[in-house]
Amino acid sequence: MKKLLVALIAITTSSVFAANDNMVRFTNIDNTNTTRSFDVSMSSDDADNKTTEQNIAVNYARAFGQFQVGVTYRSYAGESGGNKNAGTTMGLSGYYNLESDLANTCYLALHYDMHASSKNGYDFGGKNLGEDDTASTITLEYGHRWAVGSAWGFNLTFAPSVSYAMTSYSWDVSANDDLNGKAHSALGWNWLKFDVLF
Repeated sequence: MKKLLVALIAITTSSVFAANDNMVRFTNIDNTNTTRSFDVSMSSDDADNKTTEQNIAVNYARAFGQFQVGVTYRSYAGESGGNKNAGTTMGLSGYYNLESDLANTCYLALHYDMHASSKNGYDFGGKNLGEDDTASTITLEYGHRWAVGSAWGFNLTFAPSVSYAMTSYSWDVSANDDLNGKAHSALGWNWLKFDVLF
């Protein structure tokens, strides 16, 4: 995990003057769960429940003309009242922008994410992944970016989108198949979403 973060920082640092070829997404910022797309945070509560949480969520996309290729990594670990839960998400993304100006364009995207739980209680897509349960998601997305402003070489864009996500689950205990289902789909309107280009 540390090597992945170092590699992402090295890539973005080495190409910071590449004029909008790099992108980081900020989505679900109105949501406090582990689906955040950009977050590095730790919290603890010394109350009776002894609650601790650690979130790491990083995504990055690199432009090649009107195409963009991206990676996603999310890690969550928490403990509350002696109950530990943890999980990870890793994914790949591909974008096609209808205009060459990436800060002002409509775009189509395809995302593939793999989710796994190493402890009981990784909440993903409204379903609770238990230990050794896995899930995979294919998401189709259509959106538009509007340039909001720029500072210090970073260009902020407002980028709402509509997405359709198809998730399939692999439960470790076969009895959970009937209880939890093997597939789930969801149509989403991602209104509060920003992309930072640099």
